[in-house]
Amino acid sequence: MSTALTPGQHALLESELTLARQRVQAALQAQRDGVDRVAHAAALLADDDADRELDQARDDHLLAELDALDDALMRLKTPAYGRCIDCAAVIPFDRLQRQPQALRCVDCQAATETTR
Repeated sequence: MSTALTPGQHALLESELTLARQRVQAALQAQRDGVDRVAHAAALLADDDADRELDQARDDHLLAELDALDDALMRLKTPAYGRCIDCAAVIPFDRLQRQPQALRCVDCQAATETTR
C-alpha cells in the first residue's frame, strides 16, 4: 500500500482540517463569550463549583481538539502524516478522511483505548 497521498487527497484533508479548526475556534470563542481564557475564568468565579468545573472541562476539551488539529496540519506537511505513530503502518485514506487528525491505525487505536 502506498504511503503517498495524491494531490487531491492531500488538498481534501488539508481543507477538512482547516474547516474543522475554524469550527473549533468558533466554538471556543462562543464558549468564552468572546474573551480570553483568563477573563473568562474570572467571570466564572460567581458560578457554583460544578458549573465552573463543567465550563472549564469544555474549554479544555476544545483546546485539546484545537491542538490536535494544529498538530495534524503540521504533520500533513511531512512524510510522517498518514502513518501510525505506534506501528508505522499506513493509515487508510478512508480513516484519514473521517478523522484527519488520526495518529494511529485502527488496531493500535483500539489497543490504546483498551489499555486506558
